[in-house]
Amino acid sequence: MKILIAYDGSVHADSAIDSLQRAGLPHDAEAIVVCVAHKGWPTVKPEDPDEEFDNSWADTLKEAEAIVERASRRLQALFPGWKISLEALWGDPSKMLLKTAEVWRPDLLVVGSHGRSVSGRILLGSVSTELLHHARCSVRVVRPSKEEHRGPIRILLASDGSINSQAALDHVLSLSWPQGTEARIVGVLQTLVPSTSASPALESQTFATDAAFTVIEAADKQERARLAEVVKACAERLHLAGLTTSFALIEGLPQEEIVKESLRWRPDTIFAGSRGLGTVDRLLLGSVSSALVTNAPGAVEIVHHN
Repeated sequence: MKILIAYDGSVHADSAIDSLQRAGLPHDAEAIVVCVAHKGWPTVKPEDPDEEFDNSWADTLKEAEAIVERASRRLQALFPGWKISLEALWGDPSKMLLKTAEVWRPDLLVVGSHGRSVSGRILLGSVSTELLHHARCSVRVVRPSKEEHRGPIRILLASDGSINSQAALDHVLSLSWPQGTEARIVGVLQTLVPSTSASPALESQTFATDAAFTVIEAADKQERARLAEVVKACAERLHLAGLTTSFALIEGLPQEEIVKESLRWRPDTIFAGSRGLGTVDRLLLGSVSSALVTNAPGAVEIVHHN
């Protein structure tokens, strides 16, 4: 497995590296750590306080080299069997990381959700969004959590039965999970029936007597049954792979309900496909990835179907 890690020396970048211990990664992976210097960086403060900061590209690139070396030591201590290489680059962080990914072709790209401020080093928060939407490999975005994860590893898989969510399941199954790992599969039904909570009497007077309502209600019922089979089948496959599984079918907006479930269940990592079913059928995972990366705690892996 090939893993590209974007690193800027911030606590968020350190959290991204530390989270890999509970990500099911193999013991013999190949990793490259990349730090991108750019003109927004200040350089190290000069020894003479009367001197001004030297903002030359050579100084910032030298600082980037020191940063990736520190990251390499941290990563090698966690994964002594990994083959690790380093790259200190100059340019626009998003473009350089995407270009590196295009050339090196990693299976997974890892980035913190927020890095140092613009007045400091690279801002991984803005970079992660670019990588999420434009990288051709799977992307793992990590937000630092105040809670220390202990006990069995927990993973949450969002599934809607699409090709991309199937790719996310296959990705999870390809990883190396220790005994006792817990997996929860969540499917979210975005109902087509108009909400009548504000006026229950409205349903009986209009929608319930409308022929279109009957068609929509039947479609919802069919979709609920299909989605129930999807999450059950996912749970069975993960159970056969040795994971302790549970599943849930929830009604609501996927981008809201999956985040709520993650806040309740507290997984180490949330896995989801890069896109779900199309809007003509149902819009499930398609608009969810950005919401998960922005609002869900811990790590989110968005898996691309190749």
